[in-house]
Amino acid sequence: MRKSLLLLVLSGFFVNVAFGQTMTKEAMNNFALYTSRGDFSFLEKAKKAIDDAYKTKKDSFSYKNNLIRSLVYSSLAYSDSTRKLSYAKDPIEETSFSFNRLKNPKLNDEHKPELDFVKTQLAKAWLIRANKALASYSYQEAYNAYLFVDSLNSDNDILVKHNLALLSEKLGYSARAIYYYEQLIADNRRSLPDYYLALSNLYESRNSNRSLEILQEGRRVFPGNKDLLFKMINMYADNGSYSMVETVVADALRMDPDNPELNYLAGFSYDVLGRKAKAEDYYKKVINLEYNNYEGNYSLGLLYLDRYIKSNNNKETNLNLAKKYLTLAGEINPNSVNVLKSLAVLYNTSGDMIELEKVNDKLKQFILIN
Repeated sequence: MRKSLLLLVLSGFFVNVAFGQTMTKEAMNNFALYTSRGDFSFLEKAKKAIDDAYKTKKDSFSYKNNLIRSLVYSSLAYSDSTRKLSYAKDPIEETSFSFNRLKNPKLNDEHKPELDFVKTQLAKAWLIRANKALASYSYQEAYNAYLFVDSLNSDNDILVKHNLALLSEKLGYSARAIYYYEQLIADNRRSLPDYYLALSNLYESRNSNRSLEILQEGRRVFPGNKDLLFKMINMYADNGSYSMVETVVADALRMDPDNPELNYLAGFSYDVLGRKAKAEDYYKKVINLEYNNYEGNYSLGLLYLDRYIKSNNNKETNLNLAKKYLTLAGEINPNSVNVLKSLAVLYNTSGDMIELEKVNDKLKQFILIN
């Protein structure tokens, strides 16, 4: 009796093995038909067959089973993006489970094309999920999904890197944003001026030298880009490096000759460097472009006041010009204490006590108010 029972159990074992092998073969045949014809019904049949061949713990350790299951479910993860079929777990999760069990180096080497296929399908599935999250403004979810795409994509997709850089920046992951922007600018053929600007901005508060280096690198790649040049000029000006402003301001003015702010910055730089005649020309251009430009009028008034005080030549002309432009600056900005102080110096130096008293009265009022 024991012998016949044992035979019965063994015969059942061989039936299960044969059934499992049949289902595995059926799954592979249907998957092959799906890849050759593109008919989704074959993929659905492949899913049913591999599910039937993947019932026991032993099934889940079979390299062949896990490989076929990875192929089928990664295709479902992408092709059935709306999940019209019913699943116990999401196809992405099912694929990852089986794919992570493919540990045999020799077999993995033999089946590299199949493994690459699985990675590509998974990457496309994650990309769909990332784009959906982005469309619904779920930035953290989109970021996480793009991370999976990036880890699976052997083509180093620049659009994925682009989105990861922007999302990292938006989510406050500054170090990660820098990491991705550094990769983006490393590809000169596909990089954009905006990548250099964003990276320079990220470095500005933590490493101003690197921030400036990024702009210089960007200028070499995009010599005609206005934004990179203007950002560089502003950084030089903020650092007080007016001699450096002088080296690049001519390029900027060729791109945008009628920009009042740029002309003023050029004039101020020459003023600081002691090249007063050049500064005068640029201040005058600012006023020609914008008659009511406060900075242009005030700076030109100060320039003539300085000449009046320091030079014995054209005293009357310089006095009248200083008075004209400082007064205009005061009319444009009546609350400017700096203009009043400059006019006080002018009237005190020229000996006009009546006007000096008026200005001092206004200054006292501002002091009391503030």
